[in-house]
Parts: sequence; structure tokens; C-alpha cells
Amino acid sequence: EDKPGAPGPNLTHEVLNSNGFDPQKDAGAMGAPVQVGSWEGARMQLLYHINKFNLLASDRIPLNRTLPDVRRKQCLPLEYTTEKLPPTSVVIVFHNEAWSTLLRTVHSVINRSPAALLHEIILVDDASEREFLRQPLEAHVSQLAVPVKVVRSPVRTGLVRARLLGAQQATGKVLTFLDAHCEVTTGWLEPLLSRIGQDSTRVVCPIIDIIHEDTFQYVRSFELHWGAFNWNLHFRWYALGHNEVDIRKINITQAY
Repeated sequence: EDKPGAPGPNLTHEVLNSNGFDPQKDAGAMGAPVQVGSWEGARMQLLYHINKFNLLASDRIPLNRTLPDVRRKQCLPLEYTTEKLPPTSVVIVFHNEAWSTLLRTVHSVINRSPAALLHEIILVDDASEREFLRQPLEAHVSQLAVPVKVVRSPVRTGLVRARLLGAQQATGKVLTFLDAHCEVTTGWLEPLLSRIGQDSTRVVCPIIDIIHEDTFQYVRSFELHWGAFNWNLHFRWYALGHNEVDIRKINITQAY
């Protein structure tokens, strides 16, 4: 499979370095799908090869797009005292990422995180080559309300080493790692930090929903599974056991 930004059919230097971000009012609002007209099919297919998702649709969605509150009704009454929770450094690694998806990730974190809990955002550039990810990116993030640091690796190191590079630069009490093309929803951060505040040795993971690669529709995922490694050290999603399912029938707000 091609890496993001790898040459593909007719992907010239000009195409790869063109930032086509052109947000349309209310496009993708509340997680709704964005449809591309049939007359734009050829360009859509061309741009699809850059990052392996519908870049044309993504570029029409504002950086501050709204998303539904997808929390279960049992979770809504829960309250967290932010003063008692440890603040976090959010580390995001990218390599030749699209402007719209990378910055929608950043803006969603800022917009939906309590300011007292968001210590900083660290963007780790794993040797990107696209020109708009250099000075234009630094100029944009320098104006944001939260400290955003861009750390650049001179050579391609891969996701894990790049995350470690970001971790070395972090000064928050907790490290939170996010992909470069995701969006967080209301109330995403407090439960994670609450579990770590109770026990600093914990490694926690939220339920990860889906953003459709063709329409960028926000799609709820199946909750009753967890990620684990098999004996070959391959990561897989596994269904919860009967005991855990029974516990969640009693109290769905409990972590598992």
C-alpha cells in the first residue's frame, strides 16, 4: 500500500503541494456526510491517491465543524472536577498529512477540551515533504489559543519513534496520543484523565468511532470490544467476554 503522499497516477509535484482547502458553510455539520458531484469524480479519484481518503470532501468541511454529542445518556450526568485532574500534552504525529484533516484534528482538540486540562499540543512532523506543512502550518498554529509546538524529524522514523520524539518534548503530566486525521467529541478527555488520576500507571483508551473515508460522515462504532495483541504480536479487536458484558449491563459508565 502506498504511503501518504507517495507518487500515484498523475500526482505531480504541483498537485501534491497544492492546498485545496476550501470550506463550505455547514458542510459536514453535526457529522453529516459530504457528497461530491459526479462531475467532479475524476478529480476526486486523483486526490484520493494522496492520502487514501476523499480529500475533495474533507477540504470542504470547516476546521471547526460541529459533531453530535454521542455520549450515552447514563454518562451525561457525570461531572468531573477539572482542578483535580492532571493536565495533558496531546501528541499528534503526521507525515504528508492533508491540511484539512490535520488541522481539523487540532481544532477539535482545542474546542472540546477544558482549557485547564489541555497543557499543550505537540505536532511531530515525520519528515513530511509537502510545502504547506512547513511555514504555513507553523504560522497557523502560532495563532491558536493553546500552545502548539511543531517538532520535526529530519528523517522518516515511523509512527512509534515519532511519538517517542514528541513524548520527549512534552511537559504535561499525562501523554495523550492521537492520529493526525481524527476528531474528538464533547466530553472525550475528562473520563480518560479521571482514570489516570486514580492510578497513574494506567494506559487508557477511549471508544474509537469512525469517520467514513469517502464522505467524512461521523459513524458510531461497536462499543463492546477492546484492542489486544495475540501471541504473534499482531494487534486485533476482540469482543468482550460475557462477564464484562454483564457488568456493563448494570453500569455502562464503568471502564473495562
